[in-house]
Amino acid sequence: MKPIASMLFALAVAAATLISGCGPTLSELQLQEKAGLIWMFPGVEGGPLALTDARRAFRDAGVKSRIRTHDYGRPFGLLANLMAYESNRRAAENIAAQIVEYRVKHPDTPIDLVGYSGGGGMAVMVAEAVAKDVRLHNVILCQPAISPTYNLNKALRRVDGTLVNLYAPNDWFMLGLGTSLFGTMDRQYVSAAGKDGFAEPLILDDPQLAKHFKQQMWTPDLIMKGHGGMHAGILSYGWNRNTVAPWLVAQAVEAIDMNK
Repeated sequence: MKPIASMLFALAVAAATLISGCGPTLSELQLQEKAGLIWMFPGVEGGPLALTDARRAFRDAGVKSRIRTHDYGRPFGLLANLMAYESNRRAAENIAAQIVEYRVKHPDTPIDLVGYSGGGGMAVMVAEAVAKDVRLHNVILCQPAISPTYNLNKALRRVDGTLVNLYAPNDWFMLGLGTSLFGTMDRQYVSAAGKDGFAEPLILDDPQLAKHFKQQMWTPDLIMKGHGGMHAGILSYGWNRNTVAPWLVAQAVEAIDMNK
């Protein structure tokens, strides 16, 4: 590596360390790998910074798993990430391949996907792309920007735990007007499932899959947990700790029980 390139690389690493606080040590990463894997998918703004509070909420709630965050990495972000259907599919296949590699090394640990807004669409695509013999535990969709009639059968066939849709009817601007004008991650111009919920039972051809599917609507009591009912609430520390993290903490306990 040339001297200038080496210096730039070192600066980038240092900046990333400062942004994320103090990164985990090698031994901590090894313990996290053994505890499980969580892939987090931010909204179409991309990048791990948007999910800083969510990751902190998970750790404070007792989540021990290794956490990885998908970065869309496109120069114009936002609408480009929302509309790039084929590119998103390819990214999902790449992540699914990494999950397969992880499963080979850690055959008994839980794997969870957590997607926020546009990242909810990515989480579904990844679940669909995972090899048939690789099982996922929970897939958590936080107000996903995916159409309410999207068929979840293929994704659900990879899920041993629950695919849960956390939706908020008051999310009228981003997932109502926004997705009606600019489309959902699956390129439908409608209010998204993150606002109105999935249209059961249209999305499920196989009744046996229903036991692995759950929807949970936003209610006013969640205001006290950091979610005011609109779109930005899914990024809040309190809501992630009280609403999302329990799905991940519960699976960790269950995984331990299964391996006794």
